[in-house]
Amino acid sequence: MRVAVLMPVWNDPDALARTLRGIRHRASEVGDVTVFVVDDGSSPPVLAARLPPPDASFRIVLARHALNLGQGAALETARKLALRDTPYDVYATMDADGQHRMEDLRALAEAIASGADVAFGNRFEGASNIPSVRRVVLFAARIFENVLTGMRLSDAHNGFRAFSYRAVARVQIRQNRMAHATEIRQQVSREARGGKGAARRTDSLRVVEVPVSVRYTAATLAHGQTSLGAIAILRDLFHRYLFGGSE
Repeated sequence: MRVAVLMPVWNDPDALARTLRGIRHRASEVGDVTVFVVDDGSSPPVLAARLPPPDASFRIVLARHALNLGQGAALETARKLALRDTPYDVYATMDADGQHRMEDLRALAEAIASGADVAFGNRFEGASNIPSVRRVVLFAARIFENVLTGMRLSDAHNGFRAFSYRAVARVQIRQNRMAHATEIRQQVSREARGGKGAARRTDSLRVVEVPVSVRYTAATLAHGQTSLGAIAILRDLFHRYLFGGSE
């Protein structure tokens, strides 16, 4: 399989380098992996010299935002870059901090190769070491997102997911910051139902969930989503969907 990995990064170049070395080490198990890394205004910038070199089954495309715009904006930049490149069999979103495993990337990619258009990672079905407080926050977020998006999934705001070409071409991220995860689910939910009104299509998207194991450490928890961040997500969603605003 030819896999495009969409990877936003903000600061912490050492974690990024470790993550990319891990992908490079096992890329041949998946097939041919290209990682579209978008440096979202890191200070100092993420330097190409710190990144692993390409080989027969691994390469990096590096882009940079001059200013920090948010994870959603960085993912959208990576999505556009990947779509402008030669077509890939699978387009996956993956964190740069080492939380996500190559074994699970392969499982997500195989789900797309087997006929799914969108494969959402489910950290509760894998061997994830989820802290108890985080479990409570994620449970509440799952209920909220199931109501908002109309799509019943077991996990919420999991950044580990994969798309077919036709699916990733339909998902346009307008939420610059963390609310993009809910926005993606809402768009996928609409496309899984074939759209709406006069825009309804017969080629609706097929959606599955795949068990993944998310690794939590003190460093990843410090950089990850917090309970206060969930309030910011609600703010962004109300601003975008109720009042027609954008970031």
